[in-house]
Amino acid sequence: MFAPFWLLGIAALVGAVWHFIHFAIVHARAQAAGHVPRTSFFSRRLQWHELSDDGRHHLRRALIAFGAFFGLCLGGIAVGVVAAFVMRV
Repeated sequence: MFAPFWLLGIAALVGAVWHFIHFAIVHARAQAAGHVPRTSFFSRRLQWHELSDDGRHHLRRALIAFGAFFGLCLGGIAVGVVAAFVMRV
């Protein structure tokens, strides 16, 4: 009963990791080529507009996949709770 949530959650997690790795590679290449500006004095992280197009693509896909993973985990838990209440009656 919970296998679809588990399998889809694992696939989403693998996709998130793959896109995070490619984001790191693309970002490092862009920074080495001088295309990405340095961070500001007040903030150590880069802002969305400071990323390259490829970097934004991979970061967006990684965040979407992470959200899908957490959504599937919560969906699986909800189905488990509902199934437990239904089978109890």
